[in-house]
Amino acid sequence: MAMDSREHWEKLGAAQRRTAEIYITLRDRICLLHYLPGTKLSESELAAEFGVSRTPIRRSLLRLELEHLAERRQGMQTVVTNFDFASLKDVYVIRMILEEQLDRLSPAPQWWEIESEYRELREWCRKLRESPDLDGLGRLHLALQHGHAGIIENDRAREILMQLYFQIARIWLSMVPRMDWQSEVDSVAEEIDRSLVAIEQRDIRKLGRIRKESIEANVKRMEQLEREKELSSAD
Repeated sequence: MAMDSREHWEKLGAAQRRTAEIYITLRDRICLLHYLPGTKLSESELAAEFGVSRTPIRRSLLRLELEHLAERRQGMQTVVTNFDFASLKDVYVIRMILEEQLDRLSPAPQWWEIESEYRELREWCRKLRESPDLDGLGRLHLALQHGHAGIIENDRAREILMQLYFQIARIWLSMVPRMDWQSEVDSVAEEIDRSLVAIEQRDIRKLGRIRKESIEANVKRMEQLEREKELSSAD
């Protein structure tokens, strides 16, 4: 998102930067399922962990609440929100619509840098094929999204794209253990390979279309899993 970009990061003061670091750490812990739904996010415990006052913790938690990754319950207790595929399915639709318009979202790609990043991601995929690691796959998926969104120069547009991703990142990752590991890694690898071709061709529209098709394929696999789950429950 915007605050993850180098340009924006350099504009922050020391206190703002520390708050941003804490927010990103907590957000990633939630999206990578280190913090499961219902996990209590204690201001005092987090302040002790990060060595800061409660103020930056409170600001970070507030942002997580605004992004629907955390919620405040009775007694002023903040916990990680629950999630389910059915209620967030429309977010996937919005993402696919935006991806098809990628070439209109103020793109300003640094092609050589992007190509280098995607080649590193491809190597990461190769290692995950050999050594299954759910957390590693989640981090790869997150890095791929950051690299993709980094093509967009406009901070607000990039932020919206990333916020939509964070709202649903947990859904796919939580389903991976019920899927075929090699197939899931291969699907990410295929997207990276196809994206590299588009990058070499300097074709932003094609890059957006590839991302949209990848999201669509993920949705279809998750829908199939949900149908199988319903049938199993009915039995």
